[in-house]
Amino acid sequence: MKFNYTLNSIKINSAWFDQSDRKQNVYEKITYKGLNLYFKLYKFRIHNQENEHTFITSISMLRKVTKYKTDEIFELLKKMKNAKIIKLENVSRWEYLIDENGNIKDKDILIITAIDTFPIEDFKKDDNKYYIFVPLSLFQLYEDKGLNEKYYALYCLIVKWSQNQEHKSWMSIAKMAKFLGFDKDYVNQMIYNMNRYYFMSSYRKRNGKGGFNFEHFILNSWKPDEIEKFIRIHKENMDKLISRVDNKKKNKKKMDIETELEIVEEQPKQIKQQKAPTAFGKPRKDVTVKKVESTNDNEILEQLNVTDRDWEEIFG
Repeated sequence: MKFNYTLNSIKINSAWFDQSDRKQNVYEKITYKGLNLYFKLYKFRIHNQENEHTFITSISMLRKVTKYKTDEIFELLKKMKNAKIIKLENVSRWEYLIDENGNIKDKDILIITAIDTFPIEDFKKDDNKYYIFVPLSLFQLYEDKGLNEKYYALYCLIVKWSQNQEHKSWMSIAKMAKFLGFDKDYVNQMIYNMNRYYFMSSYRKRNGKGGFNFEHFILNSWKPDEIEKFIRIHKENMDKLISRVDNKKKNKKKMDIETELEIVEEQPKQIKQQKAPTAFGKPRKDVTVKKVESTNDNEILEQLNVTDRDWEEIFG
């Protein structure tokens, strides 16, 4: 049985990805695996509860959707609780989940609530905290292309630092790697894959000091019209990057993706994607979003005027 997300999108606290030399942020406490586990809880959300972020699940069910080992999920739940982003409603002590032989009771029902949250509605007025818009249905498209949970963390980081008038992040790959705790070569490959599958478009721009700024525009919607707009604006750039990198790979040369990025002298004209909530601004009250019932690839194809070749690159 396959478990689907019960929501198209959620919001997480922007402070989870704050940078500080004094203390760990939430992401550093729970790591990318804890972030993934948090998102996977929304495959087990129970509707019409007093707390709208309520989940009924078990370690065995979480193991099924994450592919993590039992003891790893157990430790991640501890980290998430210690980071004060979840609460276990029916288990007051962790030892209650250990049997007399020292084994974890992975079949026991867990009632979990998320406690550092925002209202479910995309644009509902809230308490003025800042947040990152997380399109879970887009993450399903990531998964369909074979992109793992590390890409969810990359998405959140870029969106966190793209909340500006130009909707782009200037963070270098070295800085991304350090922040996320990933190897720099691995982040190079991630940037390649995100551009290859049309989930992100990366550029470099002269900074006037003899160097470059690196610019990343990220797709932040699962909606067909927003995907089509993003591709229409950035496809040429993404295709150029992939062609350059593939030639390097063919010649067995080491890839440094930042040296392959297109140099732009002027700002690429960016589309106005759905006015998603921002990490540094208050959520909008005057926008509504129509619900998408399915992210089925064939249904998306029927709604967009994009060539078959393009969609082979996107969805395979």
